[in-house]
Amino acid sequence: MERHVDRRSFLDTAGRSAAGVLAVGALPRLMRPDDAGAQRRADTTHPASARIIDRLKTSLMFQISVDVATIEQGLRVAAAALAGRVNIVEMGTPLLKNQGVANVVPAFRREFPQALLLADMKTMDGGAFEARAVYSGGGNIVDFLALAGVDTAKAICGVRDEFRRNDPELPRLVFSDIMVPHQGPAAHASDVALRMIEAGVDGIGIHLQADARRADPTLIERHYLDDIARAIVQRVGDAAPVQVVGGLTGRQAKALAQAGLRCFVISGNLGEPDSRARYDLPSDQIQRYVEGFIAEVSSAR
Repeated sequence: MERHVDRRSFLDTAGRSAAGVLAVGALPRLMRPDDAGAQRRADTTHPASARIIDRLKTSLMFQISVDVATIEQGLRVAAAALAGRVNIVEMGTPLLKNQGVANVVPAFRREFPQALLLADMKTMDGGAFEARAVYSGGGNIVDFLALAGVDTAKAICGVRDEFRRNDPELPRLVFSDIMVPHQGPAAHASDVALRMIEAGVDGIGIHLQADARRADPTLIERHYLDDIARAIVQRVGDAAPVQVVGGLTGRQAKALAQAGLRCFVISGNLGEPDSRARYDLPSDQIQRYVEGFIAEVSSAR
């Protein structure tokens, strides 16, 4: 089903991309005694996945959120973002729902055979079925909602492990999104993150909800997201990469990088301090916005 993927070229490209990104100072991680269960290592039985997990934890990594309505527009946005040096292409929830997982994932894999592809499924139940659809189409990362609970997390991770056994060279990962403010405050969100890591997920996403941002535009300007991100990194950052998404500006992402976070999602605002989606811009302009975001965050000291 994935004969079209040049696996060695894919892995070589992923390595060069991660190595070329500037690293910044690490945040001291203050793990509590009861967090020992979170101190698991990347799955060394699947080196291709373990290498990506390590890069997500140690190097600055950037993901473009492709939240558009059609495959045609999605491919154009993704191509521009990859030209701007993002590391991960996210096939956004609106695109997957509007065009169908069975159509979107294979189309993106055909167009970008060397890219790391993440499907933002926002799965709440039936995790094994949805994960299988993503991996079968050539996706690398399944992203589901932590609200679904431990059983769904384990079901998705079980399918991930099956695909890892069947193909030792393609990375297969599972990310769990913690939705804030719904799953806040920081202490509760950190507990959720720990439960997800113990269930077997590879990475944690901290997702500042779009509807909440629209209802309260000042939410992104306050330290709410920063406080939760720092708390989760302190709780599980030694065990798994932590990713931040939610209309971030370059300035906000840079501050989080200075605090030790490594993984950032570029939303439709393309790093600008407003909520306007800019996916309709010409490709060269999208590329410049992406390059600017990455340059600003990478300048963190």
